[in-house]
Amino acid sequence: MTEVVTVESTEEQIEVKGFRAVLGHRDFSRLWSGQLVSNIGTAISSLALMFYAYHLTGSAMAMAILAIVQTIPVVIFAGFVGVYVDQWNRKKIMVASDIVRAIVIIFIPLTIYFPSFLPTIYWVYLLTFIYASANAWFFPARSASIPNLVERDELVAANSLSQMTFQVVQLVVPPVGGILVALLAPDYFLAFAITSMTFAFSAIALQGIKTNLIPTRTDLDKESLRSQIIQGGRYVVGNSILSFLFVFAMLLAGSSGILNALLMPYFEGELGLGAAQIGLVLSAGAASGAVTAIYFSRKKEIEKPLFIVTAAGLVAGIAVFAVVLAYDLVTVMFSWALIGSVDVMLSIPLTVLMQELVDDELRGRVFALLSVVFHAVQVIGMGIGGVWAEAVGSTGPPLIGAAIALVIVSLIGFAAISRFKLHSLLPQKQKESVEKETVVHAEAHA
Repeated sequence: MTEVVTVESTEEQIEVKGFRAVLGHRDFSRLWSGQLVSNIGTAISSLALMFYAYHLTGSAMAMAILAIVQTIPVVIFAGFVGVYVDQWNRKKIMVASDIVRAIVIIFIPLTIYFPSFLPTIYWVYLLTFIYASANAWFFPARSASIPNLVERDELVAANSLSQMTFQVVQLVVPPVGGILVALLAPDYFLAFAITSMTFAFSAIALQGIKTNLIPTRTDLDKESLRSQIIQGGRYVVGNSILSFLFVFAMLLAGSSGILNALLMPYFEGELGLGAAQIGLVLSAGAASGAVTAIYFSRKKEIEKPLFIVTAAGLVAGIAVFAVVLAYDLVTVMFSWALIGSVDVMLSIPLTVLMQELVDDELRGRVFALLSVVFHAVQVIGMGIGGVWAEAVGSTGPPLIGAAIALVIVSLIGFAAISRFKLHSLLPQKQKESVEKETVVHAEAHA
């Protein structure tokens, strides 16, 4: 009797169990379930916040300022946040962040009742800043924790699941959320209250994690805060792959900032889309993002990840051009679907690369530093987009400028990867046991 086992069939079995395998880890499952629920609330409140702020001001510049306020805490705090993410219990950081977000988000729709010595929109800016500061703690801690909760060869599946969950929530929730937001105008209290409850649920789920998420470091007391931040920066500079990822992310960030700042004024102000229609547009992007995440989830390894990251920037440029040229709801949805796939094409390979390349004791700092450099440039882009749109009286020209920049940066990225043969510098991963075995196993019988 002869038993034949092919590499291909065995790999197919491994791929099929991707999501099931990572969810089989109890603690990762708790992290994922908390994020699933909180993502639902965030999707609703994000729409509510945009409409609430826009209805208070009707100004593209005010929306740009709101986008900046949501981003600037990362620039200010993420450097030293990364140090403490590499020192403190990451589970406690995430739980505390969820609690702060649950409390702060509920006060945003109540700002119309706040003391009048500050305009209402200023109170919104202040609370949004606090909320975003909690985000600046949560996300580096989460990204740094995932490699502790799953096996190394499950990182692609784990990050793909996180991305797919986010995209599916964005697919399902915005149409309902858009209707909910429209019905709850002008204060949107219930929308923000739902978000607050989802953060509370996430905190409870995270509290049940049993894995020790305290980084194993013994030298913290001997190093100053400044020296620890510098150590993370040197680690990035000393690694060619990380250096490329940081520079490329920075170059993309300016265009991303323009898009984030002008999205709402363009959709509602120039295209005349309502809350429900904008919800449908966002769902189109989420649908393509979910499909892209599912594609990645069936891979144990991502081949040529740097080319994929760079291709994401190129597709983004084409997609922004398409959004500007869109003339009705259907064409806007199609254009935004391209942007939805870009988010996943960029996020999963980049995150997996960093999780694999960076040691656990430095992971928090490196993820935080990436947030700093990306969001610092993004804030500049937001400011440029807001001023540009106000100056020309239209959001179209700055969006076209962002699209051109994305295409140019991506072409430069392709050239750099090829010129310096960056993929050859990636560490050789251990071959899977299935590849070590002989393709055909023969069992002889007497």
